[in-house]
Amino acid sequence: MGSVIGDLLPIAVGVAVSPVAVIATILMLLSKRAGSTSIGFALGWLLGIFIATVLFVILSSALSASGNGPSATVSWIKLALGVLLLAVGVKQWRGRSGEHETPKWMQAIDEMTAVKGLGLGFALAAINPKNLLMCIAAGVSIGSASLATSGVIASVL
Repeated sequence: MGSVIGDLLPIAVGVAVSPVAVIATILMLLSKRAGSTSIGFALGWLLGIFIATVLFVILSSALSASGNGPSATVSWIKLALGVLLLAVGVKQWRGRSGEHETPKWMQAIDEMTAVKGLGLGFALAAINPKNLLMCIAAGVSIGSASLATSGVIASVL
């Protein structure tokens, strides 16, 4: 269990310091409906991370070998995820240019309701490529660790 938590710490930090979530939270706290919208966003964010991670824990558990260590398939999945994350980073780095128009979701935050905040939080957490790859990595680490059900639940939470 300790090694799984050690594997998850850098992943959790990577998800927690997501600049998109930080910017969205600041904008929501400065909006007209700051309280309800930001709570909805936080719940959506947590729900998105939780659902994506649990999905990949289940898939990874199905792929894991019954032996003590992770199977070769799980190791290849982790390697492919690392390469994919690097490729996404390089693409985003090279694709940036000087001036950009403010995204429509940022413009709409001021008039957003709690339900729309929840949906935005879920979308930014579960559909954002960086966060999705982090959830996949966390799910593979947890699912391939041969933990008891209580250990899996504790690791996901």
